[in-house]
Amino acid sequence: MKKTTLPVGMHDKLFKRATTIYRLERDISDLLIEQGFNRIETPTLEHFEVFGDELKNTHYHLFDKTGDLLSLRPDITSQIGRVIASTKVETPIKFSYSGKVFKSNEELRGLLNEHTQAGVEIVGFPADKALKEAVLTARSALDVAGVKVYQFEFSHAAILQTIFEALKLDASSLENLRSAILERNITGLNSFTQAHPSEFDEFLRELPFLFGESHQVLAQACQLVKNKVILAAISDLEAMLQDIHRFLPQTTVDLAQIPSMPYYTGMMFKVFGPHVPDAFVSGGRYDKLFERFGAKELTAVGWAVDLDSVYQAVHDSLEGGGLA
Repeated sequence: MKKTTLPVGMHDKLFKRATTIYRLERDISDLLIEQGFNRIETPTLEHFEVFGDELKNTHYHLFDKTGDLLSLRPDITSQIGRVIASTKVETPIKFSYSGKVFKSNEELRGLLNEHTQAGVEIVGFPADKALKEAVLTARSALDVAGVKVYQFEFSHAAILQTIFEALKLDASSLENLRSAILERNITGLNSFTQAHPSEFDEFLRELPFLFGESHQVLAQACQLVKNKVILAAISDLEAMLQDIHRFLPQTTVDLAQIPSMPYYTGMMFKVFGPHVPDAFVSGGRYDKLFERFGAKELTAVGWAVDLDSVYQAVHDSLEGGGLA
């Protein structure tokens, strides 16, 4: 008998769900094209090296006829880096895209392993201009999608990257620290600072509490650290939040936010809502990505909106118990 079950993490989208997600993808894509973003489509399959130098068990891999190892794309931003490096596309340039991405989650978590994304990449423009445009276009995309309640949360990749690099930890100790930060494990962070004393001890111990209203968190963080790189990152956050205040008067900061993608190098942001467990939108600055493909360093900022999460937040009520 032929199998009728689906692989773990894969789902059929029927009727209302399929139609609504199609419309969301279309409406956001049309908005971005109208705002001057050049539409781009990248292949679903790439050589695995496009997405990293090492094999990851969260990626889907397969061999082609010649024996080359390929990956179903886990993100589209890495592909943009490959496009910039391998074509004669001139910068500065702005891209928009939409499509499927694939990432394997733990089976018992019940998460989707296939997602529909739409997003932008702003490459080669001044960083402050690009970040502001990225944030405002992400807001516009959520408005077009019909998301009524959402909260922008900001962080900066350089803060934790600076600490990780300065501590020079072995792989096991670094993983323990990352886990303690992700879990906001107060006891774990206290134990870590006792075992690995450094100039960052007070900051690390307070990390679980460096979350909330932007001005208060950043003012508190400045009192906890003297490192110039981290203070510059906090200053960058303050300047950006002041610049967008009239568009987004209520924002939060989470300085314990570990980059969702390894290529982030600067300011990052996520957008959350009350009805979904993860972010609607994830984005940030990633100047170093192009060097992986042999191209020069370029200022780059991008974001991706998860249309399945948007549907869950906004359109579940449309299903009404019918087939979806």
